[in-house]
Amino acid sequence: MSEVERPPKYRLMVSRHAERLPDGSLSPEGIEASIKKGKALGESAEVVKGYASDEKTKRTVLTSEFTSQASETISPFSGEKYRTVRRKDIQYDILNPDLTYLLKQGKKIIDEATVKELGLPEGTVLENLPKEEQVRIAPIRAKNQELGFKSLLDHPEGVHRMSIGLAHQLANEMKLVDRYDDLRKKNKPIEKDVILNTVTHGMFSESLFLEAGYIKIKDGELRKIDRNDFGGKEFGGFIDPSGSFFLEIKDPKNIPDKIPVTFEKEGRPEEGAVFIDKNKILELAEEYKEWKNKS
Repeated sequence: MSEVERPPKYRLMVSRHAERLPDGSLSPEGIEASIKKGKALGESAEVVKGYASDEKTKRTVLTSEFTSQASETISPFSGEKYRTVRRKDIQYDILNPDLTYLLKQGKKIIDEATVKELGLPEGTVLENLPKEEQVRIAPIRAKNQELGFKSLLDHPEGVHRMSIGLAHQLANEMKLVDRYDDLRKKNKPIEKDVILNTVTHGMFSESLFLEAGYIKIKDGELRKIDRNDFGGKEFGGFIDPSGSFFLEIKDPKNIPDKIPVTFEKEGRPEEGAVFIDKNKILELAEEYKEWKNKS
């Protein structure tokens, strides 16, 4: 059965924003990748609606907008194209104020490795380079981001903070698809996929996998995903710029305790090999509310 012929699903999509320049804006390659993604999604979806972090460079918002617009999906109720909704809980500001140093530490590691690899003078500020030079070095910096992410893995408190922010967003989306499903049943059942695309930053997806993810091993047994999976071939490493995964929901009224995960790109586990614990998402989402009330 082809992708289009299979029964339609509600798909909670989590994406890392497209490739960026050192100054935080999207690279030309990143914009192209976002548009290409949207066109591909539009072939099998009737809804591609984006949610993105509310950071100042707008790289997540633009990633989402390029994808949603290129999908050419239109609301069956308003007849309008879908616009991205901004969310504060899925950006690095969630590390403020006590864990901001982790972000600065990771950025320093990434930039120093990039400067060294390029043979630039020590202390070069990459975001101050001419735009054309930033475009040239963007893939190199993207590759070195893995070094910064590995440093974040050494700080469980940062991982946990990012996981509760993303879990809060996904818990809300589970409620949204439930309500949307009721609305559609009163009018016309879905014929293609309904995709809610959460566009966030590096390490948010990995944080959620560490806190709520499971991977299938021999004899069908599940084990929790751990930090070593991001360095191994079985999982496929860290999520790349423009990389996405999907929580696959067939029936919003009966979401399984272990939600199946599929990945967009090759080199990742196949469907039925990775799961996200629904109850853990809900637990993390409650922790987010408690943290928010205290902060």
